[in-house]
Amino acid sequence: MLKPEAIPGVASAERGVVTLDGPEGVAIAMTPEAAAETGRRLIAAAALAATQTADEPPLD
Repeated sequence: MLKPEAIPGVASAERGVVTLDGPEGVAIAMTPEAAAETGRRLIAAAALAATQTADEPPLD
């Protein structure tokens, strides 16, 4: 299991493209449609993960 990041990414929009900047230089650019669907999927996964417990310690 990967070590989960506790610092949220930063989303922004410029010239019709959505970008998501994360820790350690991680970045992704998406269409508005892909970003909206990714957002919905992240919210659903976060809600599910909040009800679970970690079975194994994360990797460093």
